[in-house]
Amino acid sequence: MKVGTDAVLLAALVEMADCKSILDIGCGSGVISLICAQKSEANIFAIDIDQNSVEQAHENFELSEWKTHLKAYHSSVQTYALKSQEKFDLIISNPPFFENALKSPLETRNKARHNDTLSSEDLLNSARQLLNTNGKIAVILPFTEGEEFIKIASSHQFYLQRRVEIQPKPSKMANRLVLEFVLSPCETSTENIIIREEGNEYTEDYRCVTKDFYLAF
Repeated sequence: MKVGTDAVLLAALVEMADCKSILDIGCGSGVISLICAQKSEANIFAIDIDQNSVEQAHENFELSEWKTHLKAYHSSVQTYALKSQEKFDLIISNPPFFENALKSPLETRNKARHNDTLSSEDLLNSARQLLNTNGKIAVILPFTEGEEFIKIASSHQFYLQRRVEIQPKPSKMANRLVLEFVLSPCETSTENIIIREEGNEYTEDYRCVTKDFYLAF
């Protein structure tokens, strides 16, 4: 789970060039934060409830050319929202999404994939406390969970600004959603990206979106 397609796609797709401050919730090894640093000049704060993940993110940040813009903290977003005085232009997260599902014997994997420690409501409530007035929150979720998240976000007065449907192949239905929400009413733009051709090679669209973030493609 060090580097996944979800994390790369989320950070690659979200527009952040004008952001001055970014919060990465559930940073893991820091992949999303590193892409954000490559795409913007923002100060980036990365948080995770797993200490080992934070230590690995910190190590990766220190080895990068953007280390002066990156900081990693061991904290839940609920606690961080209560203590932080910072307001963010962008909150970005590849959040846990399994609810009441069979768990792995590995506790670190459970923290990353199951929402026992971070429900959709907690994420949205914390985001409201931490976002600038004109800020946005961006997430990637499996399709069904993403549709449910849209409903929950609407009930918390978040407005869907952008929806990107991710298809694994042309013959398959979308299985992921990248969603961007803001705090004011807006029109929703809808886009689509296909990851692989039927022959399993990456599509030109996917290559174009992600090519700057892989050492070899």
